[in-house]
Amino acid sequence: MKARRALERRRLGIAVAASAAAGAYTLASRYADRQRRPLKGCDISTVPAAISSLHANGVGVVDGVVDASLIRQLKATTVFKDMPTRSAGEDVRRAGSLSPGWRASALGRYHRREETFDESDVKVFERVEAKLWPLVKAFFEEDKEVGMKGIYRSEMQILNAVPGSKDQTWHSDNRSRGLSIIVPLVDFTPENGATQLLLGSHNKSWPRVVQQGAQVVHAPVGAVAAYDSRTYHRGLGNQTGEGRPALIFCYDREWSPPPGCGATGSLANANLAHLLNMVSTGWSAVVGS
Repeated sequence: MKARRALERRRLGIAVAASAAAGAYTLASRYADRQRRPLKGCDISTVPAAISSLHANGVGVVDGVVDASLIRQLKATTVFKDMPTRSAGEDVRRAGSLSPGWRASALGRYHRREETFDESDVKVFERVEAKLWPLVKAFFEEDKEVGMKGIYRSEMQILNAVPGSKDQTWHSDNRSRGLSIIVPLVDFTPENGATQLLLGSHNKSWPRVVQQGAQVVHAPVGAVAAYDSRTYHRGLGNQTGEGRPALIFCYDREWSPPPGCGATGSLANANLAHLLNMVSTGWSAVVGS
């Protein structure tokens, strides 16, 4: 009888400890997910400086790349005018107002890819691409052995994070080295759901990830945010009353198309990035940054 009671007490103790650990993990996760530290030290004005920042941090923000005239042309395209804008609390699909070609990657985050664009819209987007090309060329030409061989545009899309949208799952765009570029069509801020990245994750510099941690792109219209496609990142939920539209361009090599991993690999990346975000948040709290 005494042995049975002792066993029951041990089991109860284990259950209580497991429950407490699960509760602590949940609270830590929620605290980490609420942190929206602005990106620091990655704002640059030249292509060479951008390449240096991409090396060190996995991301660089270059100001003044897309002029105001071209931004106006983008906002005059059919695909921009057709963009979902209603708050995430409204079921636009049930209301029948979500146009063909649009898809959701998370609640309130809507994407449309180039294969659904009008030809005239594609031409405008490719004028933007011409502005980005010096950065793309410099990034890939660093690999002296292959240079620009096999480079292709793996993605060109427009997206909008509407008011009330939710966070994306952490992910990387490709397991292999590539380049992703975001073109903000409104000012990117921590509040309106701009991209959050784990600096240093592109080259698995885990101590650097913990020290620098998750930071949110803060970029004005006309700037571009470029990041190594191996970098862990996610789009945050939009806490403002206005949408946060942007263009996305991704470039990869033909022999290493994205994402470079299956469902299991994607889940592993998401879990690792989530854990790293929690650890880096704790580190920041301890050192006071």
